This record gives sequence, structure tokens and C-alpha cells, in this order.
Amino acid sequence: FPQVHEWSLSFQREIRKNVIEVNYIGKHAVHLLGGYNVNQVNIFAAVPGVPESSFLDAFNRVKADATYNSPFINLIMSGNAANNGGTARFRALNTTALSQGSAATLALNVSQRTCQSADVTAGLCTNAQLNQRLLDITGFPFLFQPYPQFTGGLNVFDSNDYSHYNGLQLILRRRINNGLGFQVGYTYSLSKDNRSWDPSLSTVSTGSVQSASSTPFDLRNRNLNYTWSDFDRRHVFQGTYTYDLPVGKERRFASGMPKVLDYIIGGWQTSGTIIIASGRPFTVYSGINTVSNVVQSTADCSGCTRDMGQLILESGRNFWFSASQRALFSAPAPGSIGNTGRNFFLAPHYNQWDASLSKKFAITEKVSFGLRVDARNVLNSVSFDNPTAVITSSIFGRINDSVTNNARRIQFSGKLSF
Repeated sequence: FPQVHEWSLSFQREIRKNVIEVNYIGKHAVHLLGGYNVNQVNIFAAVPGVPESSFLDAFNRVKADATYNSPFINLIMSGNAANNGGTARFRALNTTALSQGSAATLALNVSQRTCQSADVTAGLCTNAQLNQRLLDITGFPFLFQPYPQFTGGLNVFDSNDYSHYNGLQLILRRRINNGLGFQVGYTYSLSKDNRSWDPSLSTVSTGSVQSASSTPFDLRNRNLNYTWSDFDRRHVFQGTYTYDLPVGKERRFASGMPKVLDYIIGGWQTSGTIIIASGRPFTVYSGINTVSNVVQSTADCSGCTRDMGQLILESGRNFWFSASQRALFSAPAPGSIGNTGRNFFLAPHYNQWDASLSKKFAITEKVSFGLRVDARNVLNSVSFDNPTAVITSSIFGRINDSVTNNARRIQFSGKLSF
């Protein structure tokens, strides 16, 4: 069963009607529930009696040498290691995936390939075996997938996920005094896990969406996914305030102004909230399946740093990586995950200021009218969403029109009290 252990330490002190608070919060969770596709292909699978050590070894040899005939490929596609028609059909059917190095894609194709007329012509099967799976015909039904009968995948649940969180909070709080009250807080935190949400509840397939980063890159080593959480924001500043503008009757300035003028410009109050947060982590994908058929591998990058992204204008478009930075990325070798891994890069930061202005107008002793103006995102600042993060995409690194906050919105409201 899931277990969560929490611990905290707090320090609080009042200084001249202000309260300073320092908090440390820690959390460790184990045996967290999660689902995953157990039907991952095994490109490291081997068969006896052939010189290649695994399907990956055979794949690399066929990819490197256009004249190489693989006994491994021949055997699993025709049942005869000497039947070079198996390698020939393998090349003909998988030209693109071979050139890209997408070994897991080819393993999936081989595991699900059924006997077709062209395969009969190539001597891989007979007319009587049409539409039967080649691996069943050759006697290797479980070579790549543990449950080959479930061609659409097989999601299972277990409780092997885990997470860690450590956070330091600094809070300054001021009770309303002389018309001013506020609370400001800064949080420095680090959240790590091997899964930030459960992707089994939606379709991940071979996708490269950020939600796919919670899918195990390799079921044989699920620790490969352990890193910064999808929602981790290292630095967060939040503040709320209320301030009585010091103009008007019984206030610091212009307290003796004419009653009519005070009725219009005196007695106003402003309040608001401010949030500034560092960017969340995101994953850059290679666009190919070098290890798993379920999720794409992450990209390789030579000389990349976590925080190298910045907003750049190129040809009238916003990019998070410059052209020279985009050139640093490449696809990992077949059988490798990619040296950047999950959630290595930081997305654009987030900031928003919401403010309001209000005043209560007395009409009679028992009747009053309240006027309020609320402005969401008063500065109309833009917090961009993640860039396109697949290196094979023609718009890799580009930030499209998606944002994580709303445009400025101003609302006027009134309330009659009696």
C-alpha cells in the first residue's frame, strides 16, 4: 500500500507587529500506485544458434552494412537462419526506421508482422499460413513482447513508484496597520519522482507529449525516470496586500479637502496578489523509439545545460532554443535512452499580478454603494508554455501561441447595500 512520510520544522517570531516565519517541509512517498504498458518490446532478446547476441546487435549490423545478411533476422522471420530472404524483407519493410535507428519500432513491427503474399514470394511462409503471425510460424511468439496477443498494449497497475520533496518557506506577514497589510512568501523547493502522474488513464502510445515523461523509458530499469517532478518549480514568490490609499478624510494626505471632493477621490482601497515562479522542467524527445515501443527516447545533447533556454525572436517567431543550441541535439544510438533524460530542461518562468481598486460610497445612514474594479494580469505579462520539444519536428524549439496565463481582463462591479 502507498506510504507517505512527512516531517516539518517551523520558526516564528513577531517583530514590531510583523511576523516572520521560517518553515521546512519534507516528504517521502513510496509504493505509489501507477499504471504502465507491460507489453514493451525487448530489443535485447536473444536466440540460440546465431552469431548476433540480440535483436539490437542484429539491427545495428544490418543498419551499418547494406550487404549484411543477419542469421538472427532470417531465423525469426522465416525459421531458417540461412534464408537471406528474411533480411531482405526486413530491409524493404523498414527502410525509414532503419535509417533513423528506431530499433524498438522495428522489434514491434517484426513481432506483429503477419504473413502476406510478398512474404510467401520471399519464401518466409506459405499460402496456407497467410495472415498468421510470422513469429508464431517460426516458433518465437514471446521473443519480443511478453503478451503478444495484446497488440494494442496491456496496461497494469502496481505500487512501485516513489517521490521526494524538500522545501524551505520564508514568510513575512503584517497585520493591517496604518492602512497597510500584507503577506509575502518565498519558497525554495525540490521535488523529485519517477512518475508525476498516471499516464495509464489516457493514451500515451509512442507519443512525445510531456505527459509521456511519466511512462517508464525502460521497464527493466524504471529508475531511469527518477528526476525532477513535472510540477517542480525551484523558486516561487507569492504576495498579497491590502492598502488604504492615504488620501481623504482621516487619512494622511488631504484630510481637510472639501466634502464633495473627498466623496469622489478619498477613501479608496487597493489590494492584489503577485506570483513569480521559475519555469517547470520539460523533456526533449528524440522523435524515435530506440529502446521502448511505448514512449520515445529522450534526445542526446552535447554541451547542454538545464537553464540554457531563453526567449529568442527568429524570423518573427518566438524560440526557446537558438539555432546554434538546436544544432547541439541529436538522436541517441539504438539501445540508448538519450543523455538528457526526463525533465532536464527548464521552461519559461511564470509571473502574474492581479490588482483591485474599491471604494464604499455612503448614500444615507443605512444605504451605501460599493464600487470595485478588478484587473487580472494587470500588466498584461505573458507566461509562455513549453516549446515544441521533439528534435525531428520542423518547429523544434519554437514557442507557439500557447500561454499559461490569461490576457489582461478588467471587470467593473457594484454592490448596493441597505
